[in-house]
Amino acid sequence: MKRILDVWQKWKPVTVTLLAFLVLWIMKSFFTIKIPTFNPITKAIEDFNMTDLFYEMDDMKRQDNSFITIVDMTELVNRGDIAKALEEVEACEPLVVGVDMVFQGLKEDSLGNEALRRVASTYDNIVWSLRLYDYDYKLGYTYPDRSFFIEETGATEAVTNMQGTKVSRVKRKLVRGWELNGELKPAFVCTVANMFAGQEIAPTEDKDIDINFMPTNFTVVKWDQITENADLLADRIVLFGAMHEEGDMHITPLGKIAGLELLAYGVQTLIKDNEVKEIKGLKLWLYSFLIVLAIFMERAWRRDWISRRQHPLARLLLNFPIVGSLISFIWVGLIMFGAYMLFVMKDVSLNLGYAFGAIAFLATAESSYNIIRDYLKDKINEKDNS
Repeated sequence: MKRILDVWQKWKPVTVTLLAFLVLWIMKSFFTIKIPTFNPITKAIEDFNMTDLFYEMDDMKRQDNSFITIVDMTELVNRGDIAKALEEVEACEPLVVGVDMVFQGLKEDSLGNEALRRVASTYDNIVWSLRLYDYDYKLGYTYPDRSFFIEETGATEAVTNMQGTKVSRVKRKLVRGWELNGELKPAFVCTVANMFAGQEIAPTEDKDIDINFMPTNFTVVKWDQITENADLLADRIVLFGAMHEEGDMHITPLGKIAGLELLAYGVQTLIKDNEVKEIKGLKLWLYSFLIVLAIFMERAWRRDWISRRQHPLARLLLNFPIVGSLISFIWVGLIMFGAYMLFVMKDVSLNLGYAFGAIAFLATAESSYNIIRDYLKDKINEKDNS
């Protein structure tokens, strides 16, 4: 028993840190499972990501994108008008045109049908939208929703599905490849990026793209202002679709944005090669543990330093809770600044949620440590007295 006590006291910083994470895990599990009222809170926490704060910090210094232009055709309905707008886009000589629309079946407007067919067969730099439905866990998606002219013209198509998760409604990722009846189909953003680069910079594979949402100003041109803004389309990627269609709005770290703008962020991420690299698994836990351990050791050192001050007034002032809170606030700020610089310089995201959660329970963990330590001492004393 004495040996256990010696080890317990020798490794106090490590033990208290581990207890803080244990308390965090217990509290999170208890509130999630036992108290349904807290489910919205738990969901909000799971929807949150550290990079969301970084994006908000950078919102005031938005960057301008120089190679993607969005053509907004929200008001266009007639197929003939849409085809005419696409021909005007092509007259501006863009490198790639991505069309975020599916033209299902033939309509009564035969002239419109023929105009779209002509555009698809004439221009080979257009990527048309393909949407997948009816998911099967063995085959992937089983129903392709594609434009009527794809098979007869051999036009390029790629998948524009937007995936979410059961946990979070916030879109932070896009898929590189989608499975259709056992065959992997390329994602729209990958196909557009590859065509623009003139080589395969984004292979079709069953992996996610962690989109970099650094706030960006994309050039937006309305469908009826294409010709007069030809210089904003020439030698660029042009994404053609609706910017104000409520059914195609998505929640992202930047708030609610159009699906077309979400695709623009995905293409930009691939071309700039600045995909967010999120620290996960064992590495995340190790970094979180070291952060909490450092905070605890600083608090322990500070308490010891204050206790050695000889002047009573100095000890009184330094022991005020507001002083400790201010120092803790500074430490948290420095940690967040370090994580922010890591993200800005290396596109690496370190989620500090677990570390900050454990820091909040350090006092509880130390109290638990002291209770166990006193228990061990009492047991040793009882044994010695007997």
